[in-house]
Amino acid sequence: MTTRRAEADAADIGELYRQHAETVARWVARLGGPLMDVDDAVHEVFMIAQRRRPRTHGPAQITTWLYRVTAKVVSHRRRKDRIRRWLCGSADDVAAGMMAVERSPAEALEAKERSLLVYRVLDRLTEKQRAVLILFEMEGLSGEEISTLYRVKVATVWVWLHRARASFLAQLERLEAKEAG
Repeated sequence: MTTRRAEADAADIGELYRQHAETVARWVARLGGPLMDVDDAVHEVFMIAQRRRPRTHGPAQITTWLYRVTAKVVSHRRRKDRIRRWLCGSADDVAAGMMAVERSPAEALEAKERSLLVYRVLDRLTEKQRAVLILFEMEGLSGEEISTLYRVKVATVWVWLHRARASFLAQLERLEAKEAG
């Protein structure tokens, strides 16, 4: 009986992975930024999912739960990476070693600089502001979908988004002024 239960659980997690791995990978890449090891983080999310899979039914509940697990994994990894960069060098030092594929060297450099600038600004925001901006602006989620993920009213999401945009623009101006001066 235990063997059948284990086989059923393995089949369930396999199906969960097939259905949601691409979405989780996109969340990891966007929430984590260009220096995040996406494959490793996705693997960690599904290892946690295998151990703690909720007994809920319905795709919306599973997606919401997977997003929360993903956000926690990414947050934990970003914290660890921040400490590692502090000990080993800056994000710019690490990113300098990254290569773009199928672009001219000038295009690759410009794209990398834009991406680094966006994520340097995002790194200066609170986790909530960072996440709501990424979910709305990059992921294209609606206010209703974000409110479901965070279990808050839609009006609260719009306030968070307004504040996150204002903080983003203020941090961008500070960063650009600092680099220009």
